[in-house]
Amino acid sequence: MGGGPDFPVRNGGTAHEERMSYRPGPGGAAFFTVTVLLFGTVGFFLYRDVIFRGPFLFDDLEYIVGNPMIRSLSYFANITDPRYLGYFSFALNNALGGENPFGFHLVNVIIHVINAILVFSTISVILTLLGSAGNPQPGWRYAAAFFTGLVFLVHPVETQAVSYITQRFTSLSALFYLLSILLYLHARVTLEKGSGERRRGLAMYIASLVSAILAMKTKEIAFTIPFMVAILEFMLFGASKFEKRRFYFLIPFAAALIIIPLSLFGPEWGLSAPGRGIDEITRKDKLYDLFQRSPYEYLVTQFRVIVTYVRLLVFPADQLAVYDYAASHSLFEGRVLLSVSLLFAAEGAALCSWQRAKQAGPREAPYYRLISIGVIWFFVTISIESSVIPIKDVIFEHRLYLPSAGFFACCAGLFMLIAMRVGPFLGGRVAAAVIAVTVVAALSVATYTRNTVWTDEVRFWDDIVKKTGKAIGYNNRGNAYLKKGEYALALRDLDRTIGFFPRASDIMAWENSDFTPGNMAKTYMSRGQAHAQLGDLRRAQEDFDTANRIMMLPPGHPPDRAGGAIGMQAAGIK
Repeated sequence: MGGGPDFPVRNGGTAHEERMSYRPGPGGAAFFTVTVLLFGTVGFFLYRDVIFRGPFLFDDLEYIVGNPMIRSLSYFANITDPRYLGYFSFALNNALGGENPFGFHLVNVIIHVINAILVFSTISVILTLLGSAGNPQPGWRYAAAFFTGLVFLVHPVETQAVSYITQRFTSLSALFYLLSILLYLHARVTLEKGSGERRRGLAMYIASLVSAILAMKTKEIAFTIPFMVAILEFMLFGASKFEKRRFYFLIPFAAALIIIPLSLFGPEWGLSAPGRGIDEITRKDKLYDLFQRSPYEYLVTQFRVIVTYVRLLVFPADQLAVYDYAASHSLFEGRVLLSVSLLFAAEGAALCSWQRAKQAGPREAPYYRLISIGVIWFFVTISIESSVIPIKDVIFEHRLYLPSAGFFACCAGLFMLIAMRVGPFLGGRVAAAVIAVTVVAALSVATYTRNTVWTDEVRFWDDIVKKTGKAIGYNNRGNAYLKKGEYALALRDLDRTIGFFPRASDIMAWENSDFTPGNMAKTYMSRGQAHAQLGDLRRAQEDFDTANRIMMLPPGHPPDRAGGAIGMQAAGIK
């Protein structure tokens, strides 16, 4: 898929469009093979410490270690769960290697490497369709695709989606998402060739649709696949021999949009049986947030969050697994208005870049258009988690995983344009290669360094405590110390955690989303264990009693995650 078949494409950037064929020659397959080997080698090197030393962290303890549903493959006869394939992959890992984090981490890294290869292949196909075959230096097309895929592979912002086992939901959904887009593009190119290729084209089209469905049964971010397919159809196949009939290809993808709403609301509508365990709790939590939290406040906060995401992509410093990010409550806050202005400027620049391609020559036009497609990809793929659909956690780095592919494609297009313009004065390809290698090397070092945080539980939570001082950091570092038998250190952190509880007076405040009855009860239980191990049985019993009172809530109270103030009242905390 990376080398590219014989495609009909447009003569990029001109008003008159003609059909032409692109043949990469025998070097195309060889380059793709070298790319696969290089990506595999680099990926496994950067994540080797996580593979061999990475423990279960954060929600891994709930979604994997403490999740009975992944202990038996027979549970997965019911396919109605919204994240069915993600849980099924965990069950397969458990069946093959038990509760050994090695196998889980290894699969995550393999998925990431495959995704980087899919990014490379997809950008290669898009550039071919945009007309870069007419470029007198076709090696630039490979360079742009290679650079995009490699930066995606080595960028440290991707570590949370890879090193954090639970976020396989994100990376696996991204794999099926990318595969669906790539197969669709190949199918459309093949179908354009004529009746002799119809069977092969239809097979790839069906495979693309199946991959889209698999993505939708892995994570909700895949809801945007039909929209991305429609956008690429519009932008890349304007000279189609099918003319307006080409939009018939979009109908099955549009029909697939029902899958995610049906998975989430099916039990409420009486169309499917509810799940069991953590999957059903997670589904209900999503619905609770959807109807109880403010879409407006979430949206205005996300304008700032998206700018933060862009900053992380450009300058990945001070990364965090859990951010201390204050929510915004009005569009007219200064920092919100500034963020909105920046985002609209980026979208305007994408539109201008597409228009600029019409005046550019065939050598540069594809890269102007790649910039536009990259920006559109970024905003479309981030829209599910950064728009009006409220989620209790306003920011997480793993949400950048799929959108980052578009951002890096945009950067690659811009880099190629600059290299073409100033290259002759700075040594041409050699200078461009030196700059690219420097960028990739710096990102690789940052990724390798960042991954050290994911190899030790105390170090992981210590990083969060030092950078944010959040209660969740103290709580989980205390639990990590408890596991290691360092009871005095555990007690210190758990005391600090409980000191935060009275602040959680507004149970729906975004900042208080971690103060649920269940979480607070667990903290008291942990502190009780620390007291017991240190020989203070009276205080241990007091904490155990407090935990029990927190959990003895009256019938009909909101779900566990709603609970800050309710839990404190039940516990007698004023």
